[in-house]
Amino acid sequence: MDKALQVTRKNQIDLIDTGYLIPYGIVGHFLSGITGIPYVLRHGGSDIEKFLREGVFNDLLKKVIQKAGAIITDRHNREVFQVLNSRVYLAPKYIPDERYFKPSLSPHGTATFAYIGKINYYWRHKGLHRIVEIFSGIKGDYRLFLVGQGKGFQDFSEFVSGYGLRKFEIRQFVHPVNMPRLLNEIDFLICFAKDNPIHDFSNIFCEALWSGVRVLTDDAMDLSVYSEYIELSSKAQIVKLPIDDVEATRTKITEMIRDWKEPARYNNTIKYSFNRYLDTNLEIYSCI
Repeated sequence: MDKALQVTRKNQIDLIDTGYLIPYGIVGHFLSGITGIPYVLRHGGSDIEKFLREGVFNDLLKKVIQKAGAIITDRHNREVFQVLNSRVYLAPKYIPDERYFKPSLSPHGTATFAYIGKINYYWRHKGLHRIVEIFSGIKGDYRLFLVGQGKGFQDFSEFVSGYGLRKFEIRQFVHPVNMPRLLNEIDFLICFAKDNPIHDFSNIFCEALWSGVRVLTDDAMDLSVYSEYIELSSKAQIVKLPIDDVEATRTKITEMIRDWKEPARYNNTIKYSFNRYLDTNLEIYSCI
């Protein structure tokens, strides 16, 4: 809040655009009250489930929603906000910039898998325990990257050591600007959804599709939220694994490792460009 006040004092700010309801939506609300600058309210899927639907800061969040100059949401959550504020606009949660997230290869000679995301106290919700269990029993020539950090990192590290997982590398942080390069280095992104009680849009899953990388997931992953914006050239890009059956999953991954010859990418058709995404947001700004 103090930093936001410094920024508005030193710069000519016309509009405050927030991220998650907590804390940024609340900060935007109070900042607007102090400065008179209107604010746009955005949200994630997790904060709707964890806070709004559970009644956490119930009166405060209702006031934050009611006073917003605009609320940017999607069709799945439109009704949640319309009962409190008529200024609701629809826009994609995120569209990767196709100039950077495009099919491109970094030559390498080994099938490469990666998990990229938070390793927080709820790391089991991300299926990380399943990844460790599955790959601890896989033989063959492959590489496994675990890219992430968070408050559960130490707990997760101790869990990994108990499984004797050998062929893996932990990278604690990759700057977002370097994410396209990292995706160019891998063949398979692992993104499990089954253990997560909140099925939300995944930015990294989206970026992998744009980059033409194969994605290993499960039957809980809702693909419809991505197919609105991209047309896949092949259904083979997304592999749904039977992760409740560890041996069957190991068999499928072992087959992928055996059949892998060289890096490859899928060239998909982008149905919603990054520039269109920017234009959509600018049009919403102009309505405030």
